[in-house]
Amino acid sequence: MAENTAMKKISLCVLILAVVLSSFYVLDFKAAQSETRTNSVISAYSTGDPQIDFPGRIYLYVESEDPVSKSLRESLGAELEKAGMEVLVTDAVEEKYDSQVLFVNISKHGGIYTPVYASSDLNILFFYTSTGEDTKYFEQFKEGNVTVVFENAGSQKGEKLIRGDMELQDSTKGIVSLKAYRKHLAEEAAKKTVEQLQQQISVFP
Repeated sequence: MAENTAMKKISLCVLILAVVLSSFYVLDFKAAQSETRTNSVISAYSTGDPQIDFPGRIYLYVESEDPVSKSLRESLGAELEKAGMEVLVTDAVEEKYDSQVLFVNISKHGGIYTPVYASSDLNILFFYTSTGEDTKYFEQFKEGNVTVVFENAGSQKGEKLIRGDMELQDSTKGIVSLKAYRKHLAEEAAKKTVEQLQQQISVFP
């Protein structure tokens, strides 16, 4: 009888522990402090007199369907909307769009996660075109340094291209679920990306 009672207590403890541990991978909660650093290298290329519709309508493409990229897509959409943009999420890179476009790719994602400590090292490439043209450079920039050459197609409309290479390093200590940690990384990356984009667009030409 005593043995059965002991086994029931052990089973209950194991069940409770399993529920607690699983909550860190399913729920969204955070009681932790984060130290996040970003370092960006931005390049801008212009031709003519770009008339940029910012804020305005913008297409957003975030490459990959992994959890971090999905979270970044949501956070970028929210940050762009806060900046007054009408965001249209696209799931493919087209040769040409009818409005400005922001492409994003997470080229590196390293780090560790535990329920009481997490760290990450992200490398993020973002590429913006004010006209929705010259999207070919997104793939080329992912492969390495590329010289931008504007082709004269007879149009008098100016164009501005912006390339950003950002490194985000984060250290978070405290109680944090995996979902909340991914959300934290995405929000930090999104804020910095939109901030850099606004700064470069405001620079003439």
